[in-house]
Amino acid sequence: MKVSAFKRQQEIAEWIKRDGSVKARDLSEIYGVSMETIRKDLTCLEQMGIARKEYGGASVSPLSTEIALDYRTTHLDRKAEIARYALEFLKDQHTLLLDTGTTAMAAVPYINKLPKMDIITNSLDIFEQLDGFTHNVFFPGGRKRERNRSVVGSWTERFLDSIHVDVCFLGTAGIMDSQGPTVHSYPELNTKIKMIERSDLVYVLADSSKFQQNGLHSVADWSRIDGIITDRTLPSSVYQKFSPKVPIYIAKEYET
Repeated sequence: MKVSAFKRQQEIAEWIKRDGSVKARDLSEIYGVSMETIRKDLTCLEQMGIARKEYGGASVSPLSTEIALDYRTTHLDRKAEIARYALEFLKDQHTLLLDTGTTAMAAVPYINKLPKMDIITNSLDIFEQLDGFTHNVFFPGGRKRERNRSVVGSWTERFLDSIHVDVCFLGTAGIMDSQGPTVHSYPELNTKIKMIERSDLVYVLADSSKFQQNGLHSVADWSRIDGIITDRTLPSSVYQKFSPKVPIYIAKEYET
């Protein structure tokens, strides 16, 4: 059965939660995809704290509790809502810069259905999932960052200096009590700063949990951000706190 990468990862997360472990070869046969694709799925789930990769497959992350697993798998549906709603901000736009992150990845199946665009991403996984028959898809050079399967560094920044886009969808490590979006990794910091500089409009894709987290480094002031796109579970108190600083757009509920 052929499903999107995002849907496949959601189902794999639910199996890990239910059964405690999964075998990569079994998943490869079930979904009709390569072992390399499954390994990338498991890497993504490991980064989210859901799974721990091991020889031949993956098991429940020892860092996760049952509650955390419920929270994160529910989160996947919210990320999909955010991703789908974000497409409304691409109407009449022709160029898109797509940052790394699971919410950005969730947007790919919907972006693939849009009319032709020029799309740039520094995410290896997003680059592979974008439809190059429909869109002009570009990938900058740079140093590979294995942790989130992206490229960063001076080569990446030099490439970004050579472009200018209509819209950027930016990821964030967290925004609690911060003056703008944040990032954990210093190597990612300059890349994100450059993305903001080279974009007319910048929207941060952040599920509601990001309002309870912070990264180490601040990427930019809220004055440089055109809005945060988040999910419907954002508490009203948090909305009231942040909305004077930056526009907050709440995702709609969509029928499946």
